[in-house]
Amino acid sequence: MSDTERDSPAKGEITEVSDSREMSSASEKGPLANRAEMPFLDHLEELRWRLLKVLLAVLVGAVICFVFSERVLHVLTLPYNDAVTSQLNGRDSGSVEAIQQLLQQWADEIGGEGGEDAAIRAAASPVPEGRQLQALGPMTYFFLKLQVAFLGGIAISLPAIFFQIWQFVAPGLLARERGLFLPVVGLSVICFVVGGLIAYSIVLPLGLRFFLGLEPPDMTSQWAADQYMSFVMRLLLGFGLVFEMPVITLLLSRLGLVTPELMRRVRRYALVAIFLLAAIFTPPDPISQLLMAIPLIALYEISIVVCRISRRKSNEDSGGGENSRREGAGEGPGEKS
Repeated sequence: MSDTERDSPAKGEITEVSDSREMSSASEKGPLANRAEMPFLDHLEELRWRLLKVLLAVLVGAVICFVFSERVLHVLTLPYNDAVTSQLNGRDSGSVEAIQQLLQQWADEIGGEGGEDAAIRAAASPVPEGRQLQALGPMTYFFLKLQVAFLGGIAISLPAIFFQIWQFVAPGLLARERGLFLPVVGLSVICFVVGGLIAYSIVLPLGLRFFLGLEPPDMTSQWAADQYMSFVMRLLLGFGLVFEMPVITLLLSRLGLVTPELMRRVRRYALVAIFLLAAIFTPPDPISQLLMAIPLIALYEISIVVCRISRRKSNEDSGGGENSRREGAGEGPGEKS
């Protein structure tokens, strides 16, 4: 038998092993791998369908919020009513007791419970004539309901939006990166809600108290309802978004794009960016910007700690994966081929 004939079976065996490895790799990747290899135009087509589904989710959420918009508007006016009555009665609307009472009233309104008690409280301390929020046009109330419906629709459709984003980007991610999705989405929703609650229960009453305290004795404030609602919703939305900073830092750290050393090195530039963000997401007054910038600075420092913990965890996972691969190849933990 010639050398060529002896070599041909070996080559066939190598080809079979290579094909089996490729088939095994393709089966492990599954349909996500096929979608990741789609042509560019197919990616654009899928992006179009994902955007349509996002718009549909926002539309459904907006319809739901429009049905309950009257109750939501009433809840958003509670801090103003409490601040006005507190100013007239000489009570500190920023005290712990006042904030607890406001939260209890807010919970009663949202849950539909305690409506009779809420009516009794409102009758006992009504906002005096001339101090209620003013609707300065025939369409003001209608547009307020639309604004509440739109922003509320975005808020309650966030899980669907995140899911569509995940469906679009998942084929291009590694298995370890795909495993971050559920924790990141859960943390982002929690941080958004916490940021909105802090803005509603603490920052908004303090800010309203400050602005009403600027009123001269010989003048009476008459606030427009649309301007007040725009102020409140921008504040709530801004705080909800900026409280996502630790989640974004966690994600970027796990992907290896951000390190604790980098965040400490650019801290001074981050402070400038924080005040710029506060100026964008809050009404144009220095008090609101400070009320947002101070928590943002604290969140930045928390993000550095989160990044350091995430980096340590990522290094431990990488070390464990390397040891597992060596053991699977028949090498000891300390051996090198």
